[in-house]
Amino acid sequence: MTEAFAKATSQDFGIYYAEDCAGRGKKRIELTGRNAEAAWSTPIKGSASDLSGRLPLVLGMPILLVDNLAVELGLCNGSYGKLISINYTVKHGRRYAISAEADFPRYRNPDRTALHPHRALIPVRRKP
Repeated sequence: MTEAFAKATSQDFGIYYAEDCAGRGKKRIELTGRNAEAAWSTPIKGSASDLSGRLPLVLGMPILLVDNLAVELGLCNGSYGKLISINYTVKHGRRYAISAEADFPRYRNPDRTALHPHRALIPVRRKP
């Protein structure tokens, strides 16, 4: 679906990766090499809490929040928005998403002088 959106809007289709880890606490380690490749090749599942470590993103695509980030400001689970930009780092030739800027019609920036009152910076992370 994301590739079709990219083609229809003449946008670049990009895959961003998660720094997947195994274990908890002091035993938590980052998956690398074949282990990371296996995690990234896992098909995306139906549950938003069980996504693979790959995230296809296209500027302008619709997005859906899956966490309550700031309910009092309108950034809550189920909020629809539009992707504006992606902040990422490149590591081992792969793009790792750090955060995304998106417009959310129901979001109200507390800074009344903000140029874009419905725009928010959203962390892109995979829950441990």
